[in-house]
Amino acid sequence: MGGPERFAKPGEKVLIKPNIVFGDRRWSVDRRVLYSVAKIFVDLGCDVVIGENPLVNTNSREEFEKYGMEDVAKRAGARFVDFRRDEHVTVKVENARGCETLRIAKTVLDADCVVSVPVMRAHGLCMVSLSIKNLWGTIPPTQRHIGHRKSLNWTLAELNKIVGTKLAVIDGTTVMGAPHVGLKPLGVIIAGDDPVATDSIATIRMGYDPYRIEHIRYAHELGVGEIDPEKIEIIGSTLEEIREIGRKEGRRIFRLKGYNTDPRRLLKRARNVEVVMGNPCSSCLYKLTVAIKSLGIDKISEGPEMAIIVGPEAKPVPGKVNIILGGCLKKYADQGIFVDFCPVYDQDVKQGILMALGEIEEPRWLWERILESYRKKEDESLPGF
Repeated sequence: MGGPERFAKPGEKVLIKPNIVFGDRRWSVDRRVLYSVAKIFVDLGCDVVIGENPLVNTNSREEFEKYGMEDVAKRAGARFVDFRRDEHVTVKVENARGCETLRIAKTVLDADCVVSVPVMRAHGLCMVSLSIKNLWGTIPPTQRHIGHRKSLNWTLAELNKIVGTKLAVIDGTTVMGAPHVGLKPLGVIIAGDDPVATDSIATIRMGYDPYRIEHIRYAHELGVGEIDPEKIEIIGSTLEEIREIGRKEGRRIFRLKGYNTDPRRLLKRARNVEVVMGNPCSSCLYKLTVAIKSLGIDKISEGPEMAIIVGPEAKPVPGKVNIILGGCLKKYADQGIFVDFCPVYDQDVKQGILMALGEIEEPRWLWERILESYRKKEDESLPGF
């Protein structure tokens, strides 16, 4: 790819966006990888800023302290910006299929060069979380909820088109696999000057077809980069070798199959349950799937005649116990068991089903507890909140 001077010049501002889910380093980019990328651009003479905004229901200061962010930045000679405390700029999205506007951290928009440094991992909603998904942390938690509702995958693609990542460095040294797989050493770093191409090859290394990953495909359609592996120049290995390793090792670790299962298919044996889908978002579908798998089909089959209502265009079913999911259906809240928030939480969906089964009367909604934790942990007036 050439040296760092291909991406930035001395004196220019370089924004490095690592993937810090929370302070637990198992879920975040390896500190050695982050340090090395930052140091390369510092040594070039660039003004290097590391910026991130962690998982929404966390205290950002506490999580960055656990991770050791200030230490990494200081040793590399870079500065650190907590995006939750950064000014955000509202940007209009042309011909939007996701959010019509995006609030993006000003530090990101002011940079001459944006470097995305994610950790390679599976993701419940997007299937994979790589360099494109990593930019989700450049918008505030309040808009992330809106992004889920509007279309997470299109919003990700449009966000990447606006930001324009110049370099992607995917940390696959040690990875967190699919649920119940845990932490696995992989010993891989995949870097490229095209975030779509880099994510495409990384997805193949994980054992899957990049065309199946909606946000990667949409970013390609928007002209962000190249998805076709046959058109991507690969240095250090061959496409055939990467595919073979992905088939043998990647699928065993990441296990993407089943993440986006249609809940109607899951509930086929539960003849007492109807799922009414009215253009639902991927988030609510995934959360419903998780709740169904957690409770088990046999248990759900023992209940009364139920209808699970999901998606803004869905309507309750007369004569059945309606479980109504998501803030988009608030207008029907008095017509059944209403599970609020957007996106819904799988624990709350599970409680809603248990209420329909008659096993609980007074639920403790997770979304209410999380909003309360926001008030305790963070000042909601923060510019990046």
